[in-house]
Parts: sequence; C-alpha cells; structure tokens
Amino acid sequence: MKKFIAIICLVVSVFSLSAKERQDSLILKIDKRNQTLIGGKDSKRTLKEELEIAFEKKGIVLTDSLWQNIRQAIKTDSDGDSSISVRIGNSSVKIGIFKSPLRGAVKESSQSDLVKESEVRSPESWKNSGRKEEVRVGLDGIHVKEGNEETHVTWDGVYHREGNEVTKVIWGKDSTKLKRPNLYSRKGLNFYFGLNALAGGETEIAVPYPGAPPYVPNFTLNPTGSRYASIEIARFITLSEGKKSAFRLGYGLEIDWYNFMFDHNKIATKGPNGVQFTTFYAAPGKEIAMSKNKMSVSYLTLPIMPHFAFDKKSAVQMIAIGGYVSYRLDTWTKAIEEESGNLRKETSNLYVNPFRYGLRAEFALRHFPDLFFSYDLSPFFETGKGPEMRGLAFGIRLL
Repeated sequence: MKKFIAIICLVVSVFSLSAKERQDSLILKIDKRNQTLIGGKDSKRTLKEELEIAFEKKGIVLTDSLWQNIRQAIKTDSDGDSSISVRIGNSSVKIGIFKSPLRGAVKESSQSDLVKESEVRSPESWKNSGRKEEVRVGLDGIHVKEGNEETHVTWDGVYHREGNEVTKVIWGKDSTKLKRPNLYSRKGLNFYFGLNALAGGETEIAVPYPGAPPYVPNFTLNPTGSRYASIEIARFITLSEGKKSAFRLGYGLEIDWYNFMFDHNKIATKGPNGVQFTTFYAAPGKEIAMSKNKMSVSYLTLPIMPHFAFDKKSAVQMIAIGGYVSYRLDTWTKAIEEESGNLRKETSNLYVNPFRYGLRAEFALRHFPDLFFSYDLSPFFETGKGPEMRGLAFGIRLL
C-alpha cells in the first residue's frame, strides 16, 4: 500500500507541474516532520520566510490567517498527508503537507522516472501486461490500479476505490460540504381542499303563467356545499438553479373529486337525449325536499407544473403556472330526503366528458397556506348532451 501511495504522489506531482492551464497557480510542498519547504534553496530561513518569498514571486501576499491554517495543518497529529487550497486574487495556491519528505521531494521528473515504479500505459487504452499494478496517464488524469484498489487523479481531486468503498479528496473547497440553498420543494404527498363551481350558463325559460314561481336553473349550486378534494404524489426536475431560486418542472399523479351540491330539489338523471333533472312529489303539487342533493365526478389527473422555487425565508416561496389532463373514473348522484331520510343514489356517466384538460396556478406564501386555482378548458358535458359549462376549483394545499 505504501508503494501504491508513493506512485500516486509522484504522478500527481508530475501531472500538476506539467499542466499549462495551471500556470497561474502556486504549488508548494512542505516537509511536515522538519517544517521546511521542500525544494527551498536557503535552509537558514524559517518556513514562514520561505513561504513569503515564494508568495512574493507570484505577486501575492501570505496572509496571517493562511499562515495560521498552515501551522495548524502541520501540528495536526495525522499519519497521512494533507493539502490546503486557496485562491488569492487571480492566483490559485495549493500547499501539500507531507509527513515524509520522500513523498514531496520530487525532482523535475519525466515519465521515464515513473516507469521504474510501475508500467505507464498509453492514454488510449489499458493493456493487460499480466502484472497486478497498472498505471495510465492521459489528458483525463491519472489512473492507478493495484489488485482490487483503483485510484483516479484529476484536476479537481482524487477518487480512490477499494472494493465497494469509495473515498473522495477534493482540491480546495470540498463540494460535498457546500451548503445547498434551502428552496421550496414541490415534492411528496400533497392534499388539496377547496370549493368548485361550473362556469357557463343555461338557456333561460320563461315562467309558464303570470304569478308562477320563478324558474330555478338546473345547475344552481350551493357555493359552500360544492367542495373539491385532491390527493397528489408530486415530483420535480430541476432545470436551472441559483443561490436563491430555481426553475423546475413539476409533475405527478393525483385523484380529484368534484362535488357539485345543487341548491334545489331536482335530481340529475341520464335521459335519452342528454342530462335532465327530475322533481319528485310526495303529493300533487308538493315537492319532496332534499337535505342533500349533489352530483360527484372523480378523475385521474396528470399535472404538468413548471414553477419557480424560491428560498423558504422569502415572502413568496413558489409560483407555478401549468396545466393538467384527466381521465374520468366515476360519476354518481346522491340525494337524501329531508323528512324521511331516504337515500336516492344513481351511478351513471351523466354524459360527462371522459377526458378533460385545463390550466392550473399555484402559489406558496410564507406563513400562509399554499393556494391553487384550476380551470377546465374542455367542456364539462359531451357536445349536445348538456349545457356549455366548464369546471373550476380553488382552495388551499393542506400538506
């Protein structure tokens, strides 16, 4: 394993020194044991003085905070090597701290020096030489393989695999520790609750004789009794993301229930030519009053919701405007007589369109329930089987 690590350190040093795109970088190596700069020309200078001279050659200054970090890394009781990466102005500074000076003391090496440790492969492909150790140096980095261990060294870090275990060492700031923005998430199980209605009108019918009771349209609804409910499993795909916002594509699957509560005693039935309403009488001229009289429709819905998600501390956390397509699952009517309590229930499609589509908007506000509004673009009934009406719903998200 020691030989394996030594090979990695050697090839990393050669690869780092030979890269043209790193010409604006300062790469230094420190002997942890002796606390000296490896390759330093004057052994009488202190480590801090050697570092200051190296920094000045690059036109940058060794700050006190960076020096304290270097001292702390040197004093750390660790068996392995470590590194510090910072950016000062336009220059990238990388400092390797080696426990053994042999790991850092690399002369201006060529590939011929490395062949003595293990066979160097061409960048194009791996070739089986019958040996357990293999090394490949290419434009995409350095690959070293020894038995069931494999290491890939790139410009952003080192990736080491031993069996199913993977270890990552990232140059500079560790991307695995970066704090991701705390954005609103339209994901998981959602429950919507609100009111629904039918937009559109019916043909007016004149009263049959003077003094007759005023005509009540068949689709006169009780506004607070007509309720909407929905259960949704939501997911999203992030299309772009910044520090404080993201643009995402939401999708999912939901089941909707529309309950239209009628504000009269007429019951919706399926007639031969379309939906019709029937009034039942207990005696001539005496209607049977209904304590509950509704028509319900359930749908299986696929929502497609492009939306902007913002930080959860923002006043507005999400704005979504999208659409949906649905397939009708069931339709039924339910009426309960006020005096007797008799239940009248009928399951029929009532000529309700089997498919529907429409628009939906959602808004997530801080310290306030999420709001939604949906409007069907497709007609509620099949053509010629009912009045030209469209369903709509609005309310809040409870989960």
